[in-house]
Amino acid sequence: MWGSADMWKPFINYFGERGFKCKSIELKEGLDLRKTSFIDYVRKVKRIVGENDVVIGHSLGGLIVQKIAEEMKIKGGVAICPAPPRGIKFRKKMVVSSLKYLPKVIMKKPFKPDFSFSRKLFMNCLEEDEAKIAYEKLGEDSAIVAYEITMNKIAVNENKVSCPLLFIATKEDRASPPFIVEKIARKYNAEYKLYDGCHWIFKNWRDIADGIQAFLLNLYK
Repeated sequence: MWGSADMWKPFINYFGERGFKCKSIELKEGLDLRKTSFIDYVRKVKRIVGENDVVIGHSLGGLIVQKIAEEMKIKGGVAICPAPPRGIKFRKKMVVSSLKYLPKVIMKKPFKPDFSFSRKLFMNCLEEDEAKIAYEKLGEDSAIVAYEITMNKIAVNENKVSCPLLFIATKEDRASPPFIVEKIARKYNAEYKLYDGCHWIFKNWRDIADGIQAFLLNLYK
């Protein structure tokens, strides 16, 4: 959420060097963000993904991974610091902090969270200068999607998920803390890994990429 495909370049390069064909999807491209809902993002991914693919997503993307695994046949999925599906709620602090954006939601006006909000919840493991640079990479996103995610509106039937899933948490994550990610992993009886870092994974991405590679090698052996 609020991110872009360009942020995934380190992962794309890492896996490309190891023989994996990768594509980073620009979720918002071509969509009217005043009308865009979560299912619009899911449909965009479904048009691209095939049954021999592994879908990898972070935060909002981690919930998209869960929904894709429910709705179609894929090889596997990796959800990094994922947003939770219905039934596994965000911490109350997260919901309360988001209330300042309620007017945007009511007006369905795309928005970007302010630096203070982003620094506190997403970039708490970064130095101030690093956080400012990271923040500049964010852009506006759908207020409808923000509402759906924060209010825990997206249901996923774990009984319809047949592929292996890997859930990854980071120790200092305030948006999707480890205990929530572990609960999500248990919902699917899936593998769970914990790494250093916070919700902004693009600083300490290498360890996470190594963990994903081990999962992929096991899938494709």
